[in-house]
Parts: sequence; C-alpha cells; structure tokens
Amino acid sequence: MELKAYLRIITKRAWVIVLVVLITMGSAFVFSKLQTPVYRSTIYLNVWPSRLDWGLQQTIKGLMRNYAGNITSRETAMEVINRLQLDITPDELRRKLTVSPIESDFLIRIDADDYDPLIARDIAQTTAEVFVERIKVYMLDQDKRDRVEVSIRDYALPGTLHKPKLKINLLAGALFGIVIGVLLVFLLEWLEADIIRSPEDIEEYVGLAVLGIIPEATHSNRQGKRRRLRAQKSPSLS
Repeated sequence: MELKAYLRIITKRAWVIVLVVLITMGSAFVFSKLQTPVYRSTIYLNVWPSRLDWGLQQTIKGLMRNYAGNITSRETAMEVINRLQLDITPDELRRKLTVSPIESDFLIRIDADDYDPLIARDIAQTTAEVFVERIKVYMLDQDKRDRVEVSIRDYALPGTLHKPKLKINLLAGALFGIVIGVLLVFLLEWLEADIIRSPEDIEEYVGLAVLGIIPEATHSNRQGKRRRLRAQKSPSLS
C-alpha cells in the first residue's frame, strides 16, 4: 500500500484519532490530579583530595561509590531520624533518599523526597551534615597526605515539585493516544476491507474495468410498478 493510501485512510477517520487522544489526555490529567504531590530537595557534597595527585584522584572516584552507600546506610538514617525527631523507620527514610556520585566533578548529589517541601529540605541537609561529620572524624586518623576532604557545597533549599509532572503526563497521554488511534483506524479499515461500496472497489477487488452498473430502484418506483401491476390484474367495470 502506498503512502497516499495510508494518508487517505488516516484522514478519512481522523475524528477517531482525535477522540482517542482526548480520552488519553483526559485520563492523564485526572491521574495527575489524583496523585499526592511529592517534593524534592537537593544538596551537593564536594569530595577533594588533600593533594593534586592523579593516583589519589582515581582512588577518590572509587571511594565516592562507597560514600554513596554509607550515606544511605541504616546507621546514617537512624542518626538523621533522631536529629529531626521524625516518626518513621530507617528503611522509610532510606526510600526517601537518592544518592548519585558525579565522579567527573568530584561531587555527590543527595536528593530527598517528601510530601512536605520543608521536611524534604531538612532530610537532605541533615543527611549531608551527618555524613560530613563522620568523614571528618575518620580522616583524623589518616595521614595528612592521604586525607579526603568532604564538604557541603550549598545549603539545601525547600523542595520543589518532583511529581506528578502534569505537562509530561499530558504529552505522554497525547502520544499514546495518537498511537492507539492510528492502530484503531487501521483496524476498522481492515474489518471493512471486504465491503464493496463503489465501482472503484469492484475494479480494485476483481481487477477488471466496470462498464456499467444497474441503478437501484427507488421506493417510489417500486410502489408505482406495484400499482400498475394491480391495475392490470383488476377486472374491467364496463
């Protein structure tokens, strides 16, 4: 089938695609509004070597992954809960945290999610402070040439809306609706493929030219024929 034929099919049933898109976008809008907003606060940690040594820098890159695991440990979570007086378990707090080492920039990113933007900020800030304090204590026993300095880059700010993302959900709903709508259009066309509606359909199906067609008798013509037939059959009154 040529591209023009596909475009003709889609154009003929464009209303189906539009209807499906409206339904999927409406569903995405309702789904977004029913979700409880989650806010995210982010804080960064600088991880610096005590000297500009290439070997030490490579060692730090490996340590950063270990640091990320320590930040999300139960021990760290329990300390954060005690300081903030949160009524949650360490595992619940750990699920609120996302830690990502950025080795190329010697940074560790800490994201904290919560339904309250201020609590999200406090969790991110306190988690960073607890970890930095522990690293400083640990580094006191290390040789000064091999020490690693970990510091807070910027203070955490109140969380911003992380999800639901209404615009992204609406866009995803529209794209999904277009795909489903196009598939539905071709399904309807396939179901009606054996129905002949015009001489062109006959020529395409049979492969022969149509020389003529028999006009369909109208309702009035059929009634007129029946009246003439009854008049011929009725006996003469003369």
